[in-house]
Amino acid sequence: MERMGICSICGSVSNLNTCSLCGRLVCNGCYDHSRNVCVQCSSGVTLSGTSAERSGLS
Repeated sequence: MERMGICSICGSVSNLNTCSLCGRLVCNGCYDHSRNVCVQCSSGVTLSGTSAERSGLS
């Protein structure tokens, strides 16, 4: 869902997307459309997956 406002990450004024993990409202540049999450959560998902693989938990 998009709405107009200020991006929670970069501060730009534009149409915003809602991150499905944290609920932040972020602009298209700060949103990972392939995962439907903001870039901060997207990088966290990647790091957490890597950490689980290293620890043998996945």
